[in-house]
Amino acid sequence: MVEVDVFWSYAIGSSFALGAFRQLRKLRAESGAEEGTYELKDMVDVMKIVREIEAGDSTAFNNEFFLKNLLFLSLLFVPSGSNLLWSNPNWETMQVGSYETIPGWLVSGFTITNVTQGILGFWVTWNHLMKGQYDKAAWQTLLSYLGFWFILVNGWDKTGYKRFFSRDREAFDDWKWTNVFGWLTSDVVRILVAYGAVFIPLMLYWVSKWLVEGYELEGIEIPEGSSKMIEQGKVSGLLLGAIFGGTLGGAITAHLLVRKLGWVKGLVLFGGIFYGGVLKGLSPWFLKRIMKVESMEGPPVRELRGRVEIEEIGIAAIEI
Repeated sequence: MVEVDVFWSYAIGSSFALGAFRQLRKLRAESGAEEGTYELKDMVDVMKIVREIEAGDSTAFNNEFFLKNLLFLSLLFVPSGSNLLWSNPNWETMQVGSYETIPGWLVSGFTITNVTQGILGFWVTWNHLMKGQYDKAAWQTLLSYLGFWFILVNGWDKTGYKRFFSRDREAFDDWKWTNVFGWLTSDVVRILVAYGAVFIPLMLYWVSKWLVEGYELEGIEIPEGSSKMIEQGKVSGLLLGAIFGGTLGGAITAHLLVRKLGWVKGLVLFGGIFYGGVLKGLSPWFLKRIMKVESMEGPPVRELRGRVEIEEIGIAAIEI
């Protein structure tokens, strides 16, 4: 949907960077690129980024993980959204637009941001990872998925779920729960299933594969009697638990609080619950299991670079 894909594409880019966090940190530590501070000024210095890319020094973008992120967004994510916007404009705009009312610039902006937001999600997450801020890097994924689900469940007028389960504007205007059956047999569901059957398993496969390969990179042993595929399956299950349990559950809770208490009181109460109970409470424990780290704060990558240089000097000394 037009209103939620801006959050989803950001979450995709962020999750790709998070899945390959060990490999990305190792690439940066071993590169000869100029050390950055990874602050906001570095992220908006476009010319510096361009110079790094041209020189082959930008380890944020010159790697297989970012390339797969870019290909995933442009070859799978954008076509799925464009298909739905063309074939079901009512549903794709959450029952707001139609062929007659959707302006051309919206279509262009929709397809462009489905890529640019994924690039931004990867870039912001990468910057946090380089500073060793695993918690803030993971929050990019969690909070963007929370925004994604909240728009679907609540929307801007507390009817998000009604808009989602209505096949067209007529069904939404005459809302009743039996609309779900008409939605299930619509073109919308067929397109969602066709694309989802391809890109959701692929996304889970890549992210879980990179995480497991990252375990091996740091010498974290896979439990005896297990295998890489089994471990990837476990990681995929944990990822789905975080997305559907933590963020979807959070969005439903926020919706119920908004309906009960109103926008201001509901969101303030939910914000306190989600920040204290999820981001600072359950989330660190859960993410440690997925990322296999002892703490959600790691050493800045510049410290890893120092270790790499010491190891290289030691190896050179031995060879002499």
